[in-house]
Amino acid sequence: MNMVNVDLGDGRIFPMEEHLLQGPFRSTVENERERTTIEEYRFEGKVVHRSVHVTLKQGLGVEAAVGRMG
Repeated sequence: MNMVNVDLGDGRIFPMEEHLLQGPFRSTVENERERTTIEEYRFEGKVVHRSVHVTLKQGLGVEAAVGRMG
């Protein structure tokens, strides 16, 4: 039995059994620098869980800036 952390709108987060929820609904946004995957679960038509995962396709140049600081 899979559990998903949900917020039903009262600010409290608690685990709910996945089979009681609608979803997961997944979408992806992609550009030349990153790929973002969004996953949502709904309960009674309302979004109660959303998770986002961002994968960078290339470095953003942060390493060079950190090297200059150190």
